[in-house]
Amino acid sequence: MKITVFGTDGRFVYAARALSGYGFEVERYAPGVPLAPVLLLPVPASRDGIAVAGFPDVTLGDLLAATPRLILGGNLSGEFTAAARRRGIAVRDYLNAEEFVLKNASLTSQAALGILLSASSAAPRENPTAILGFGRIGKFLCRELLSLGCPVTVFARGPRDRTMARLVGAGAYDTATLGGPGALGGFRTVVNTIPARLIPPSALGALAPGSLLLELASGEGNLPTPDPGSGVVLRRANGLPGKVFPESAGLALAETVRALIREVFPDGNEKNGNGLS
Repeated sequence: MKITVFGTDGRFVYAARALSGYGFEVERYAPGVPLAPVLLLPVPASRDGIAVAGFPDVTLGDLLAATPRLILGGNLSGEFTAAARRRGIAVRDYLNAEEFVLKNASLTSQAALGILLSASSAAPRENPTAILGFGRIGKFLCRELLSLGCPVTVFARGPRDRTMARLVGAGAYDTATLGGPGALGGFRTVVNTIPARLIPPSALGALAPGSLLLELASGEGNLPTPDPGSGVVLRRANGLPGKVFPESAGLALAETVRALIREVFPDGNEKNGNGLS
């Protein structure tokens, strides 16, 4: 079966290559070329709910009008998913595939670790680090930093997560404590993995010049912008797997896409489809 691949970062180049190796006929999207029965969209699939992300001239409505057999994407909206299914189009969000999400989180944490090591003038053991959130990325990054001797403190809402953090050797506090003026005192690095604003601007006053705020969560405004002259640096680092490890990220995506296609077409009919006009 043919697959039309959308996507502007390097992971989609490697994903297309891997999918071709699995026996699929893969083509990158090009204007005027008929869409294939399977469409692979980027993550997020759309930033404005209208156009495909990275392809302003291609609307989500255009995709539905082509009536493919299967649409695969990341962060697909409920409205788009429902509209596709009303047309008899199968839809799968690969961010709901746990195996893919775990691989993506691991790659994100490794890429973030590279940023932290290169940005600090001190060795990990002398770089006390706060991790906001103890989801998949937070857990991977905590483990990797601890293995280097870095003093890590986790801020998590759930008591189970705080207990888990303490059991693996980190400190742990409730995210509710982040509103206090001295909550960040003593840290040289703060890594955010939560798509929400938990730190008031006043809390940044506890950070010494040269401290780093690293934003890994989606969305903007999760971390406050440091005052000019404070010496505190804010670095936003979204979408790290596709930017830092495009080959590994592309392979993880391709493996998930193959599994989802097999899920939708368990009888193997995905191998016999034709392109859509």
